[in-house]
Amino acid sequence: MGKGGEQPLVLPTARKELLSGPSYAATKLGPNDTWIGTMDLAAFGKECEELGKELAKNQGPADVAHLQKIIWWSRLCQWVGLLLILTPAPRLIPALLLSTGTFTRWTIVGHHVCHGGFDKCGAGKYSRFKFGVGSLKRRALDWLDWMLVEAWNVEHNQLHHYHLGELDDPDLVEQNMDYLRSVKAPWGLKYVGLVLLASTWKWWYYSPNTYKHLKQRKGGVKKGADANRTAVFDFAWLLGGGDQTFFPSNEFLSQVLFPYFLQRFVLLPLPFLYAGLFFKAVTTLLLAEVLTNWHAFLCITTNHAGDDLYRFENHCRPRTPTFYLRQVISSANFHCGYDTIDFLQGFLNYQIEHHMWPDLSMLSYRKAQPKVKAICQKYGIPYVQHNVFWRLVKTIQIMTGPNEMRKFPSTFDRADDLTAKDD
Repeated sequence: MGKGGEQPLVLPTARKELLSGPSYAATKLGPNDTWIGTMDLAAFGKECEELGKELAKNQGPADVAHLQKIIWWSRLCQWVGLLLILTPAPRLIPALLLSTGTFTRWTIVGHHVCHGGFDKCGAGKYSRFKFGVGSLKRRALDWLDWMLVEAWNVEHNQLHHYHLGELDDPDLVEQNMDYLRSVKAPWGLKYVGLVLLASTWKWWYYSPNTYKHLKQRKGGVKKGADANRTAVFDFAWLLGGGDQTFFPSNEFLSQVLFPYFLQRFVLLPLPFLYAGLFFKAVTTLLLAEVLTNWHAFLCITTNHAGDDLYRFENHCRPRTPTFYLRQVISSANFHCGYDTIDFLQGFLNYQIEHHMWPDLSMLSYRKAQPKVKAICQKYGIPYVQHNVFWRLVKTIQIMTGPNEMRKFPSTFDRADDLTAKDD
């Protein structure tokens, strides 16, 4: 049933194939896509470009002060979580704090600094060219996690952001979950698989796949059909075997995973030996690891998945009207507006604004959000914003197969904005 109980439009099969939604080759706009034929894309792009310049111009000390406040909040979560291990508090409480500290160090601090959000207003202190890169020391001091920072910068900052919703987007959920979507298995078993994925995805999927893209960028992986395959953790690596297609497993284990494992699960709990609490510390940190994976899964995978978001067949040039449009209609925001809720969602609740202008601060995205929403309303462009848990439901529907993302009809692409993928 449609809105208000209306019957959905029923058309012969031959005509259905022409309607937009399930096919890039559609030549007619379906009921949900009529806005494509009425929007003024050039004017929309111009307003977005002007707003981006205004936001960048107005960044300054307030943005850096806000970042420093968030850094302290993140550190306090870690420190208080560790101190609570010494108390009779149930493991869940310190684990939640430790999880939040890890999550926010990635999604707020590392994320926005590595995008260059503070390059021009941070006096070099928070520079993307220095933060976490160049040495193990810098990684340990700035942002030590399962992912290598240089690998994250390639996979996320470059490939994901500038190929959003395309087949070359390494984080295209619908494509990456194709096996789970298509496999003939009971729904309950699919959901069990999702729980396991959500509990381990940082080290099982994100770390090896980002490293794969770094090696490809450096020319260390031969091109071919297999090069497009997603890299995931192979437990045979621990025995010296396994898939060596994208990188030597011993290199990945020693240079990417081991530093974080050593710091997090050996050195950090080691002082608790003196209090006879080493086992409690390790188990609390393991629980925190599962929780931070869940937290990140909730707030990250849900940003670009749902049957109300779009995929694209062609590649477009950055900062063109088509580019701005795609960042809007292939992204979803969550509830937002003040530090507490923004902190708990890793400032990923401003995903639309972040994708339009990746190199701005968190405060700039908060300022931009109502303005971008108003611009979209002015031109009749869908602006998706929901509760994060509703976005999780829609993401699971994509991951397991009942629903699929919309395909933007290529006939309606703005030709002047398109380019070859290697340009």
